[in-house]
Amino acid sequence: MTISPYTGWTREDFTALADRMLGAAGRHASPSHALITPPGAPGGYGSAVDGLEGFARTFLLAGFRVAGEQGADPLNLLERYAAGLAAGTDPSSPERWVTPKEHGQAKVEAASVALILDLTRPWLWDRLDAGVQERVVHYLAQVVGDADYPRTNWVWLPAQKHVQSGSFHSS
Repeated sequence: MTISPYTGWTREDFTALADRMLGAAGRHASPSHALITPPGAPGGYGSAVDGLEGFARTFLLAGFRVAGEQGADPLNLLERYAAGLAAGTDPSSPERWVTPKEHGQAKVEAASVALILDLTRPWLWDRLDAGVQERVVHYLAQVVGDADYPRTNWVWLPAQKHVQSGSFHSS
């Protein structure tokens, strides 16, 4: 058993925390699991974007959790997220996601969805119905070649800090 030199936690400690977080988030999922909307006032972009963010960001954790276990999924996370993918990308679903063409924040969330679909390909993507795969591809294709695709907070926030502080100088 390896213990983190920073936290003193083992892998089992971290996976137990992930499981608790995913369980807590799941209590706020829509019936088909496409939207995960925590209680409280809607965020600045509204509850539709909040629900998509809740799905995509917990999908990251669920995907890393399953990939870290080489596909083992005792909590049936992939089953729930597969149902969410099906409903979220179905234009006729009451749980359909805001699309990247409708709102820029959906572009950011699309990156998370694409990453985890790739990471969990043999356990999730390859097992999705062909119609769901087609809808997911159509959804994600909206950001391919999009010149306005956000370059993510991790790229821009550090740069913004340096620009504001004057530590970037032209030569």
